[in-house]
Amino acid sequence: MARVAPIYPTFARGEVSPLMFGRVDIEPYASCLDKCRNCWVRPFGVVSRIAGSEYITTAKGKARLLKFVFSATDSYIIECGAGYFRFYNNGGYIVNSEGGIYEISNPFTEDQLKTIQYVQLDDVIKITYKDDENNKNKPLELIRKAANNWVLQETDFKCTPFLDENLTDTTLMANGTEKGKSVEVTASSPIFNAGHVGSFWWIGGKTTDNDLEKQGFVKITAVKDSTHATATIMWKLSTSSATSEWGEGAWGGYRGYPSSVGLMDGRLYYGRTPNSPRNVYGSRPYAYEDFTPAIDNEDSGSINIELATNASGDGSDIKWIIGSNFLMVGTYGSEFVVKGSGDAGITPTDVNARARSNWGTEPIQPITVDSVIHFVQRTGTKIRQFVYDYYLDSYKAVDVSLFSQHLFESPIVDIAHQKNPDNILWCLREDGKIAGLTLESNQQIQAWCMLEYDGVVESIETIPSYNGLYDEIYMIVRRVINGKTVRHIERIQDLITPDIQSKCWYVRDGLSYNAFDATEGVSLSLSATTGENITATAGSGVFSANSVGRRIRCIDSEFNIIGEMKITQYISSTQVKGRVKKEFNSKTYTGGSWGVSVGTLSGLSHLEGKEVQILADGAVQTSKTVSGGKISLELDAFYIITGLGYTSYLRTMPFEAGSENGTAVGKKKRVNELSLRVWKTSGCRVGFDLEHMQKVKYRDPEISMGMPQPLFTGIIPNIKYNQGWTWDANVTVEQSEPLPMNIMAIAPIINEVDK
Repeated sequence: MARVAPIYPTFARGEVSPLMFGRVDIEPYASCLDKCRNCWVRPFGVVSRIAGSEYITTAKGKARLLKFVFSATDSYIIECGAGYFRFYNNGGYIVNSEGGIYEISNPFTEDQLKTIQYVQLDDVIKITYKDDENNKNKPLELIRKAANNWVLQETDFKCTPFLDENLTDTTLMANGTEKGKSVEVTASSPIFNAGHVGSFWWIGGKTTDNDLEKQGFVKITAVKDSTHATATIMWKLSTSSATSEWGEGAWGGYRGYPSSVGLMDGRLYYGRTPNSPRNVYGSRPYAYEDFTPAIDNEDSGSINIELATNASGDGSDIKWIIGSNFLMVGTYGSEFVVKGSGDAGITPTDVNARARSNWGTEPIQPITVDSVIHFVQRTGTKIRQFVYDYYLDSYKAVDVSLFSQHLFESPIVDIAHQKNPDNILWCLREDGKIAGLTLESNQQIQAWCMLEYDGVVESIETIPSYNGLYDEIYMIVRRVINGKTVRHIERIQDLITPDIQSKCWYVRDGLSYNAFDATEGVSLSLSATTGENITATAGSGVFSANSVGRRIRCIDSEFNIIGEMKITQYISSTQVKGRVKKEFNSKTYTGGSWGVSVGTLSGLSHLEGKEVQILADGAVQTSKTVSGGKISLELDAFYIITGLGYTSYLRTMPFEAGSENGTAVGKKKRVNELSLRVWKTSGCRVGFDLEHMQKVKYRDPEISMGMPQPLFTGIIPNIKYNQGWTWDANVTVEQSEPLPMNIMAIAPIINEVDK
C-alpha cells in the first residue's frame, strides 16, 4: 500500500470539461477543477467565493443593461427597456424633480433590445439597432447633459455615404443650384419612394464654395410622386440641367440604416444595412456625423468598403465592428481585419479588408482585453481570442473555451468585462447562468468558473465603483417572489473579502442596515464612561420606548468596539439611561461613531415569503422568512446584512499523484485526511460531494463565546475525511453560510492500493 501526500497549490485553470479527466499527461491537469461554482479564480490561482449582490430596485419590465463611463465617479448603468431608459449611479437610481425614478422614452421594441450596439464618445452614446422590416432604425444619440437630464435623439447627419454612381439613362434635374435653397428634383423615370425622405443624393459634379471643394448634393425633404421630390441643397450643385451623373444615399427609410457601430482612430464606423449587408462606412476624421466622400482622394474623406465575397470571406452580413490595434469586423462567416498599408491609418485610397479567420460570429459586441479582441463564435458556444501568430505570420482565432466546453451547453447571449480587481470576462448564457473567465496573459492564466442563481439572469454589465477601487457588476435577475414574476436590478459587491467581518456580503438580492450611519450628524454625550445607571444624551431624537433592552455601541474607524451600554430606561427621544457592558473611552462621540441596535429589519418587501440568511455584527444568525416586509433577529445588532442564501463550492479533479507502480489511475485510493491553506475564511465544509459534507472546525479558543469567529488566514491541518475507498478520489470544499471562502491550497494524504 502506497501513501502519498501531494499538494495542490494553484487552481489557475479553473473548471474544465469532464472530457479532460483522462488528460493526466498535460501539465495544467493538477491546476484544473472538476467544479468551480459560485466561485471565481484569482490570477494567483486562489479560488474565492463570489460576493453576494445588493438589491437596487425592481426593473420596470424586461430590459437590457447598457453602460456610460466618463470617470469612476461619473459612471451610470442604464436600464434600457422597451420604450424607456432609466439610469443608475453609485448603487441607486437617478430621481426626477418629484423624487420618483427619472425616466425618458426610447423607440425600441422588446425584440430589438438584443440588437442594440453602441459606442461612447465623451457625453454621447452612439446607438444602432436592427429594424429590417420597417427601416425606421436611424442611428441614435443618447446625450448626458446632467445626471437627471438625458436626451435621446436621431443622429443629424451632415451627409451619409452613397451607393454606386447611376449607370442607367435616368436623369435628375434640380431647379436651382445655390446652397441652402429648397428645390424640386425631377427624375426622368420613376425612382422616388416615400422612404427616401431624409436621404441624401449627389447630383452633377463637384463645386467650390469659400475655397472648399466638394461634391454637390441635396437632402430629400418630401416626395410628391415617383418622379418628383422636394429637396434642400446641402452643397452647391454644378448644374440645374438634367444629368445622368447622380448617386443615391446608402442610408434612409428606403434603403435602410446601419445596425453595427464601432470607433477607430477618430473615425466612427457603421456597418450592415439591409441593402448593403457587407459594407463598412467610416466618417471623416473627428467629424462623426459627416460621411461626405473624398473628391480628390484626400485622406480626410469618408470610407466606404465592401467586404469580400470569395473563399476568404463567405459574403455573409456584418455582425459587429470594433476598433483595437486595427479595425476588426465580424460577419456570420468570417472575421475581417480592415487596415491601411503598413502602420498607416485607413484612408479612402489606402484601405483593404481581408478575412483572417473563418469561424463566424454572433451579433454580440466583442470585448478587448489587454489589446486582444475576444468574440463569441457563431452558435454562441465558444469564445475566441483573436491574436497575431508571429511564427505563422498571420492572425488566428484561438478557442479559449476549449477545455471548458461543457459550460456552454446553453449559448452565450451577452458578455461583460470586469477589469478590477481582476481581469474577468463574464459570459451570460441563454439559460441565465454566467460563465466567468479570469484572464492574465502574462501569467498564462485562463480559468473558467460558473455562477448559478436561484433565478434567471437576463442582463449583465459593469462600471467602475464610485470609489474607483473595483468594477461593479450589475445584473437584471428574473425570479418568482411571493407567486409573482419580478425582475430585480442587483449589484454584486466588491469581490475582494473585506478586512471587517461585519461587512462581508455573501447573500444575494440583499439589503443592509448600519446603525452607525443612522446617527450621522447626531452627537452623543454620556454622564460617565462606566456604571450601572448612566445617562446617554443624543443631539437629536433617535430613541423611543422600544429602545429599552437595546444597546448603544461606540466604534473606532476600524469598527472596533470602544464602548457599549444596554438601555434600561427611556426618558425622552434624546435621552435614555443604561448599564455599561464595556467601558467607554470617552464621554462624547460624534455622529457616525455610535449607534443604537435594532431587533427587527424592515424594507424587505421585495423578498416577501422568502427565507433569508442573516449576518449580524459579523455573526451568522438563524435564517428567517420575510413576512410583511420584515424579519426579527435572534439578537439585536448594529450592522446587518440579509438576503437570499447560495452555495459556493469547488471540487478537485480526481487526484493523480502517482504510485509505487506508475500511475494512480485504476487503483483504489482513500483520502485519510487533508489540510487547507485559506485566506480570510470562515465556516466552510469539506467532503467528497455536496451530500456528504462535514464542517471545518478551527475556532480560536481565545475568542469569547458569543462572539463571532474572526476570519481565518493560515493552514487548517488534520481535517478528517470520510470518502472511503474509491477509484477516483477528490475533495469538495463548500460554503453555504453568509461568510467568505478563499482556498489557496489543498494538501490531501492519500492511501493507494498498488497492484
